[in-house]
Amino acid sequence: MIDSTCQITLFVQNKEEAKTFYTEKLGFIIRNETQFTDDWSYLTVAPRANSEIVIELVEAVTAEEKQLVGRQAADQILLMFKVNGIHNTYQHLKANGVKFQGEPVKIPGGIGVVFEDLYGNKLDLFEEVNHEN
Repeated sequence: MIDSTCQITLFVQNKEEAKTFYTEKLGFIIRNETQFTDDWSYLTVAPRANSEIVIELVEAVTAEEKQLVGRQAADQILLMFKVNGIHNTYQHLKANGVKFQGEPVKIPGGIGVVFEDLYGNKLDLFEEVNHEN
């Protein structure tokens, strides 16, 4: 049986540019970077070394792949990242030049705020909070 999710593929225009965004702007780490041949490499990033799910950054090559860059989830959230201390994380990422679509607000189950990767994919920060207290 299937136990868990371990990887998501994200098409990017430029793998080095995307690597810089995820590592320098968001503070992710490189989990795996392997060059198999001149035209085939594997690059995954994640928030932490023990993150269960990694993001594989794949440079779009075909016309179909290139059309998906920045639109893999259309106008929906592509990825949601759980955080502790959303307001501090928001301020830190904003200072790093990350583009947000507003400020953290109460949403069902917590506090959230949408931001964009360098190609326009919508990503979300989410902090789980019990609003009843």
